[in-house]
Amino acid sequence: MKIMKLKHKSNNNWKEGVAFVRGINIYKNARITQEQMLKLCKKIENHNLKIVKIVNTDNIIFKKRGIHYATVGSKLEKVLSEYFGKPIYVTTRSMKTIESLK
Repeated sequence: MKIMKLKHKSNNNWKEGVAFVRGINIYKNARITQEQMLKLCKKIENHNLKIVKIVNTDNIIFKKRGIHYATVGSKLEKVLSEYFGKPIYVTTRSMKTIESLK
């Protein structure tokens, strides 16, 4: 009997995404500067996740590999909720999805 080996497909390709942060910098609610936001978000970086830039304080461009977009959102929710002392919600999308909206 011949045994077939399954090849594990390693996903080392970087994929770009965007995280949309809800409920910050609206009137006097949960104020933060773009520089503070970048510094805070960089805390979750590792060998599989890089923060590329912050757009208008509530849109985070990132690169990821080997992890799901929702995992990035969860990591951001945790660090932002701890900083603001209240729940902060994040929605993530692939850049491919965003570009398809054109």
